[in-house]
Amino acid sequence: MTAKPGILDVAPIAAAIRAAMPDLRDVGTASSFGALRAETVRWPSAYVIPLAESPGSNRYQSEHLLSQRVIARFGVVWAVRDIGDRMGTIASGEIRAVRAAGMLAVCSFRPTDAETACEPVSGRLVSGIDTNGQMFWQDDFAVALNRHIPIS
Repeated sequence: MTAKPGILDVAPIAAAIRAAMPDLRDVGTASSFGALRAETVRWPSAYVIPLAESPGSNRYQSEHLLSQRVIARFGVVWAVRDIGDRMGTIASGEIRAVRAAGMLAVCSFRPTDAETACEPVSGRLVSGIDTNGQMFWQDDFAVALNRHIPIS
């Protein structure tokens, strides 16, 4: 059996978002998100960031193979701008439209060697909202991968 490390590569997910959402100004991964400064954020944008892995136990009682189902979690941070009126309601905004399109883009994508498509698991505001309505929202997703490592 060929070794499959079962480690999620988020770059193809970012590429799928870019292909499905050409109006985003930037789409990147953790390295580009980490390099952002307040003056360099381009609205709207998306950044795909690996979050966690939860490997299951070895599926086979074999001394020659480690085979696990791995649930990999990743977040998509949306840099968006919503404009509210004085009553606190949204007059014109991007968050709903960006998240809806983003859900479709991510959930219809199946990473290489994945057992499942990507599934949404949670979402939350991850920054304050400035006077221009600019904010960061993060949607978290999970996908099942297979890890197969021959043991010599």
